Amino acid sequence: MDLMSLSGITIFAIIFGAGVILGEFTKVFLNIHAFLIVIGGTLAATLINTPFKYIKKSLDGLKLIFWGSDSESADKTILYMVELAENVKRNGFKVFKDVDENMAGGFLKQVCEAAIEYSDSQFVKKVIEDEINYSFDEANEISNVFRTMSLLSPMFGLVGTLIGIIAVLKELSNPESVGPAMAVAITSAFYGIIFSNLVFIPIAGKIRIKSIMRVKMKIMILEGVLEMMKGSIPIMVERRLKAFNK
Repeated sequence: MDLMSLSGITIFAIIFGAGVILGEFTKVFLNIHAFLIVIGGTLAATLINTPFKYIKKSLDGLKLIFWGSDSESADKTILYMVELAENVKRNGFKVFKDVDENMAGGFLKQVCEAAIEYSDSQFVKKVIEDEINYSFDEANEISNVFRTMSLLSPMFGLVGTLIGIIAVLKELSNPESVGPAMAVAITSAFYGIIFSNLVFIPIAGKIRIKSIMRVKMKIMILEGVLEMMKGSIPIMVERRLKAFNK
């Protein structure tokens, strides 16, 4: 898990724990009916709204939240590519065949294979850029799944509150029960707001930011390989790569 995600979860856990200890979060907040209405309604509406392809990808996209440090990954990739540039300068493009398959999630290997297959740097650039743009569009759609859920959960929180209010109105003849019943009814809105702002919106935002960082990494790798194809010296390749890591 990256540091920012861990910090956010830790802060929330501390605040929630303090609320429980101080007695601010009482049993009135534990409303299983409100929970089921908010989560069940949000999931049902999301399934109706979203094709299965993106539901599956959105679950896979959760891994981005727990992905390691991007800055460290970029530094490691730059060092590897500078060594690769030096190797290319000594032994030619045949060294592209021996590139580490795990570097940058296999993307470096993919670009190097395209360089060997097509030889034309302009064609390689066009093919890989099209793939980068497609992957970014897919990541945006995954982010939009959680953004949609962030819009739906408060609405179902309101639905739960309205259902609770209707139940309260049936008990107006018993004034002593109205207050507690109303408190339970409003917890539905509470759940909807909490899930929207502390779960779905942060997940959507993190996936979007991580996707942008991945695109930046991919463009850096592509430009590095193109520089090697042009015959640039390793120090020029290094300067070109470091321009993307500021």
